[in-house]
Amino acid sequence: MCVRPWCGYPGQMAKPTRSPGDTRNSAEPPATFNRTERVLAFMVGGIILFTILCFGVMIVGWLTLHTIPGNGIWPVALGVIYVGPPIAIVLMLTMVVVIAVRKAREHRKEAR
Repeated sequence: MCVRPWCGYPGQMAKPTRSPGDTRNSAEPPATFNRTERVLAFMVGGIILFTILCFGVMIVGWLTLHTIPGNGIWPVALGVIYVGPPIAIVLMLTMVVVIAVRKAREHRKEAR
């Protein structure tokens, strides 16, 4: 059982800050809870950050060692630098397609 005052009761879920319901009379857009879009966005962000981190590791390695050995972490870091950006670009394009399909469905639903 949780005794901290900020955690609430066990099994109680957090409530969204905005209602995703009818917003015709309000100025705020509805809150969207699309898990696929969030997962894709965090995957893209994580891959980009990891690629930048590996790029920094390689720069520090080149500056300190003057040559990069073929064993240890160096081949993995170099592989991430080569493979990370294309994967991030493919995931970004996938995210754009998912968002476009969702907006087209919403537009079709409103047009009826």
